[in-house]
Parts: sequence; structure tokens; C-alpha cells
Amino acid sequence: MEPVTTTAIILLGKHLAEKGLEKAFDTTVGEISKNAVNWVKNLFTKDESVKTELVELQEKPESIARLNAVKAIIERDIEDNPDSEKYLQEIYDKLLNININITNSKNINTGNINSGGGNIQLGDNYGNK
Repeated sequence: MEPVTTTAIILLGKHLAEKGLEKAFDTTVGEISKNAVNWVKNLFTKDESVKTELVELQEKPESIARLNAVKAIIERDIEDNPDSEKYLQEIYDKLLNININITNSKNINTGNINSGGGNIQLGDNYGNK
């Protein structure tokens, strides 16, 4: 398998681990074709439930073994259906080029915040004592 394809598979696997299957393409769904999104969903669902390999990767996203299990599913599909590689390439190109541009603002959160039970405040506290 070509290095670009391997890189694309790993990027897709990590993206799925972070976002989950249902939310993986929410922010980019307009950019990624419906066929490519359906290809990924079909790879990782069986009888309308998410396959164990992806669930386990989401539970332990840092696990190389679990990432390799997800990677193997994608590699097998590409081996059996070489046309699937175009969907992988499309997803890779779009995920690689996601940019978040924020200007003239200082109160921005672009990720998840887990306070562990504490208080979190975004923004200024002017006038409050």
C-alpha cells in the first residue's frame, strides 16, 4: 500500500476515534461527498450498530492496536474494492485542509473542556467582584 494511502487511513482512523462515526463529518459534510461518507459508515456499521473495532478505538483512542484494527478494516475494503481508494483520498484531502480561522476575538474555545467538576469561564469578568 502506498505511503499516502497509509497516512490517509491513519488520519481517518484518528478522526473517527476523536469524533465518532455519527459526528465525524458533521462540520465537513458539505465538502465531503455523500458517497464517501456512506462508504465510511458502511465500513463501520453492521445491523445498524457500530462495529466493535471502532467502539473500542473510541474508548481508547491512543491505542495503537485498536487503531490498527480499524486500519485493517479500511485496508481490506480497499484491497477488495480498489474504487474505494478515491473516497479515502477525498476524505483525506478534506480533513487535511480543514482550517479554523478566528479573527478579532479572544474568547474562543475550539475543543472540548472537561473541568473535572470545577468552574470554567470563557471571557472577561469585567465589573463582577
